[in-house]
Amino acid sequence: MKVGKKDIFPSKIICLGRNYSEHAKEMSSDIPKEPVFFCKTTNCLIKNEEYIIYPRLLYENEKLNRVDHEVELAFIIKKRCKHIKSIDYQEYILGYTIFLDITARNMQIEDRGINLPWYRSKNFDTFGPIGPKIVENIKDPHNLKIELKINGAIKQSSNTNSMIFKIPEIIKYLSNYITLNPGDIIATGTPEGVGPIQPGDLLESSIEKIGTLTNRVILEEILES
Repeated sequence: MKVGKKDIFPSKIICLGRNYSEHAKEMSSDIPKEPVFFCKTTNCLIKNEEYIIYPRLLYENEKLNRVDHEVELAFIIKKRCKHIKSIDYQEYILGYTIFLDITARNMQIEDRGINLPWYRSKNFDTFGPIGPKIVENIKDPHNLKIELKINGAIKQSSNTNSMIFKIPEIIKYLSNYITLNPGDIIATGTPEGVGPIQPGDLLESSIEKIGTLTNRVILEEILES
């Protein structure tokens, strides 16, 4: 897919959970002692100004009809890496962008409650907007204002300096478990303030030095066959 002027072909999307302490607290979770990660699938990906589709099966189910926004700084892998040392991390990064981890929150809570994996709550189509561009050579990715607005109202506002695990630690840790390939997307976690979205909402996800990722939410249309 093309993100701004760059083509990327990710084999996977890896996201960090609970990488901001205030977000961990709002989720009633412990602050992790090492990175917590999970994967999203590439069917989630959409670009700037494309629609987030709110699944009708969630919208019409009172138990499941909460879908949340989670704005994140992401970086793109430049070349294959495995077991790297943190001191070498910058040569493996193509650039930085914005990633929006959309989550079917009530479905996630329900699945956790019955000891099921929460894969499905993270991987609906369009649940991973990315963009608006990939920016190379950000001098300090750990000091960027990060913000999300819904219909002009600020819902999330923080700074990447609040990340628990910084990018050198993240890439070193992940590469011990998983081979990272060119184009892979690594999302570094979301700050506090996550909350629900509704069909019709306009989401503006912004990170200093990168820009603003804009996506509108629409309700899924199901055509009878």
